[in-house]
Amino acid sequence: MKQSYIDLMRPKKSYQTILIQREIDGNSFYKKYHKQFVDINCPACDGKGEVIFSKYGFKHKICSYCSTLFCSPRPQDDLLTIYYNDWESPQMWTNLLLDTDNERKMLQYQPRIEKIVSLIKQDHKEYGGIALDVGAGAGAFALCLKHSKFFSDVITLDLSEACVSTCKKLGLNALKKSINEMADDAVDLISINDLIEHLYDPHVFLTECYRSIRYGGYIAIATPNGEGFDFKVMKDKTVNITPPEHLNYFNPYSMELLLKRAGFTVLFLDTPGKLDVQIVLNQKKAGHSIVRNNEYIDFLLTQDEEILNNFQAFISNNKLSSHMFCLAKKNQKGHV
Repeated sequence: MKQSYIDLMRPKKSYQTILIQREIDGNSFYKKYHKQFVDINCPACDGKGEVIFSKYGFKHKICSYCSTLFCSPRPQDDLLTIYYNDWESPQMWTNLLLDTDNERKMLQYQPRIEKIVSLIKQDHKEYGGIALDVGAGAGAFALCLKHSKFFSDVITLDLSEACVSTCKKLGLNALKKSINEMADDAVDLISINDLIEHLYDPHVFLTECYRSIRYGGYIAIATPNGEGFDFKVMKDKTVNITPPEHLNYFNPYSMELLLKRAGFTVLFLDTPGKLDVQIVLNQKKAGHSIVRNNEYIDFLLTQDEEILNNFQAFISNNKLSSHMFCLAKKNQKGHV
């Protein structure tokens, strides 16, 4: 199987170095701060969870109602800020994202934005209004939004001074703010890429997004699917489970529950991922055991490129990929 996608998005040498550092930092952070962690209920439906495994010391629970996978106890925002500012692996991951921005524009961002624009047009909107990209990083996604020419303005939000500066150099309207500092009814679209899985309280965050979106506006979310292929096959061994960076792993059902709790109506949800098979295959080649040692999966991963590509398409087309995307709408006036 060609390694085009995974090598472009996650260059092997750099990515393996990050994985090693993530384990070191995760264990170190847990040992230093775990007594300050807070127990929570399911971040999607507020249901109860049962511990199914621990990774780097962090207990991971599965919700008995909506099957969301989540960390509890977990660090609150003050500790998460310390982690992202002071630990090495988050900085390494940010640098990798910056280095692969052009590849992400082509492979991830452009198709996602084309889908967003298409869905909004299907909802009988002739233009997109003001778009806000929250957690914009180096601005690659926001720049693609701007280049679509569907939006009258594109604003970026980030708490990193370096990211805000980079976005400004790209000609973007960049602000060093959090979502709770935005005015009511200020924008027509909020995009959130690979952010909601990091948050201490996703529900509170989404209610702030709801407040900031105009009546009839939209929210677009890209996040891991905790019921995706490599999660199910490898469980805690998957490279996608990375506490304390990732704390929440929603699934198509629980993502819809979470958005409804915040006041949104889901218009579209799918799992357009392209890396699931390659992630599992690479882990197997690296000598990592596949959970439950599934003979059929072992056999499948030895097949030729065409079969593996067809299997990846099957996973994506049936909402079984570990990468999830959804678009939801604010249909009610006022705030929840």
